[in-house]
Amino acid sequence: MAKNSGVWGVEIGQSALKALHCSLQDGEVVADAFDYIEYPKILSQPEAVAEELVADALEQLLERNDSFNERVCISVPGQSGLAKFFKPPPVEVKKIADIVKYEARQQIPFDLADVIWDHQLMPGSMIEEGYALESEVGLFAMKREQAYRQLAPFDDANIEVDIVQLAPISLYNMIAFDRMSDRLEAEVFDPDNPPPSSVLLSIGTDSSDLIVTNGFRIWQRSMPIGGNHFTRQLTKDLKLTFAKAEHLKRNAREAVDPKLVFQTMRPVFNDLVTEVQRSIGFFRSIDKKAEISELLLTGNTVKMPGLAAYLGKNLGFEVHVLDRFNRLVGDDVLTIPTFRDNAPTFAVCYGLCLQGLGLSQI
Repeated sequence: MAKNSGVWGVEIGQSALKALHCSLQDGEVVADAFDYIEYPKILSQPEAVAEELVADALEQLLERNDSFNERVCISVPGQSGLAKFFKPPPVEVKKIADIVKYEARQQIPFDLADVIWDHQLMPGSMIEEGYALESEVGLFAMKREQAYRQLAPFDDANIEVDIVQLAPISLYNMIAFDRMSDRLEAEVFDPDNPPPSSVLLSIGTDSSDLIVTNGFRIWQRSMPIGGNHFTRQLTKDLKLTFAKAEHLKRNAREAVDPKLVFQTMRPVFNDLVTEVQRSIGFFRSIDKKAEISELLLTGNTVKMPGLAAYLGKNLGFEVHVLDRFNRLVGDDVLTIPTFRDNAPTFAVCYGLCLQGLGLSQI
């Protein structure tokens, strides 16, 4: 069987460390190992010592998996870096770097010497006879000290990291490969008649990432609302400890009074819908030709009873929870109950693995 060495995609989340190992076998992306290590406390809880919890989780990861001499790709939160997309004027391809440098000085609010940054032409850009006629460029940046801070836990654990990627860009790489590959492989993009866009909402613990993409173009925003906001609402209104509120949130349907639980969390449901509506409204104001066909949900918060249905009803989109991946195979991983139960939270790791295997668009 044709097989190359694999790659680990690792995400240090606020409530758990997620890791997925994939390799390329006979042209297919195969998941052949994974780990899901939930911390005893959420990192943002006041009494939690985040550095110790992450160090313990990485130690467990190394003890339980012996292949960390392979490529390792890690994600960092969207708000810790910058991703901007802009349309340069028709220009010679060799001059794009100069335009990007000018754009970088305008967009990046720091001295460029203090920043790690790069750029890339987006897929579907029209190049003819050495000229970029209809193109879009992605500009990606991160403060050097922020990058070192994100790498510190891995340095302390003696894990060599090969790739660092913003979580929203990993999510884009995942959706582009897993659900939009046919249109991207055709390499025909008509900006006047673009294909339908998908909204991907990744609900994290303390914040959420919203990505709108048709495969060729991407718009993304981080929102300051996540699963923890539901828990805090329960602690405040029902006078519960954080741990009891978290348990009640996860098991709302089995509660003594489920109706009371949902009524208590309703303001947060409404806030989430408002944030998503505001984001999509802004996106539509800058891309009037875009047609949104669906809402895709990732992150373990989507397991909360009633959330997907509530979003679908109030936003008016067909909603799909990304708990299965179309182009990821490997029954040794995909059929394990722990992976199946937490599949929506592995989307970022999957995107990281795709980049490590050379199969990502960005």
